[in-house]
Amino acid sequence: MGKKIAFVTSSIKPDFAGNDVAVVDLLKSAGAEVQPLPWDVDTSKWNSFDLVVIRSCWNYHLHPEKFIQWIDEMEKQNVKMFNSLKIARWNLHKGYLKDLESKGVSLPETIWLNKGSEANLSSIMNERNWEKGVVKPAISATAFNTFLVSKEEAAQQQQKFEHLLADADMLVQKFMTEVQEQGEWSLIFFDKKFSHAVIKQPAEKDFRVQQDFGGRATHTKPPAFALAQAEKILNLIGEPLLYARVDGVISENKFLLMELELIEPMLFLEKENGSAKTFAHVMMDFIKNDN
Repeated sequence: MGKKIAFVTSSIKPDFAGNDVAVVDLLKSAGAEVQPLPWDVDTSKWNSFDLVVIRSCWNYHLHPEKFIQWIDEMEKQNVKMFNSLKIARWNLHKGYLKDLESKGVSLPETIWLNKGSEANLSSIMNERNWEKGVVKPAISATAFNTFLVSKEEAAQQQQKFEHLLADADMLVQKFMTEVQEQGEWSLIFFDKKFSHAVIKQPAEKDFRVQQDFGGRATHTKPPAFALAQAEKILNLIGEPLLYARVDGVISENKFLLMELELIEPMLFLEKENGSAKTFAHVMMDFIKNDN
């Protein structure tokens, strides 16, 4: 009998994400039964699967408390999930970046602000001598409530900033001009082994690299030192990872981590470069190893 696999989706797009279709087809051709299941639709089916894979739960950042409750329920049901529920809980909040920084991982300069605290954007920009900064919520996806601010416009953006900080933990990060000049790297790993990489570039005059905002991604080979740094970052995670996407920029010949995506990243899967096949094989191996 074939293995049963669920891909976690969401009610805003309950079907498989477009970039996951190739791996779903490969799993089905190998005899697996693969089903999309929205995390935010009431169901008791989760523990009937041999493996549950968190994939396109793209509205979790809009309902973080509900998502944490869902994680709690999955733990009660003892659901076989990868990446694990422990990893999902840790990776949900960008505070994980602070954890990694404390272990020696290089990040862009970052200010961490707790929900309800008081902070002045102009003061932050002037004290740090930043020409531009990026403001983002600690729980966010697809550049949600993320905006670019210049030193000159910081006072005008203060009210917007205060409104966001009243509702959520926030980050203010030095804007890395390399994002616009060169692009942001995404290095994709399966079972902590490197598979492929893309460099993502924003549309002209934008800073957001996501396709939703006109960004484009090009498959290419990363510099050896960037790959070595990404591998070091993953080795700090003390448990298996079905998949990981390490996002960063190269500044002054140094790889700076922007995000470690372990919940629902686009993995830029392709049949042509074998990445979809690799992901399917690793998934089946995880099922075997978990039994």
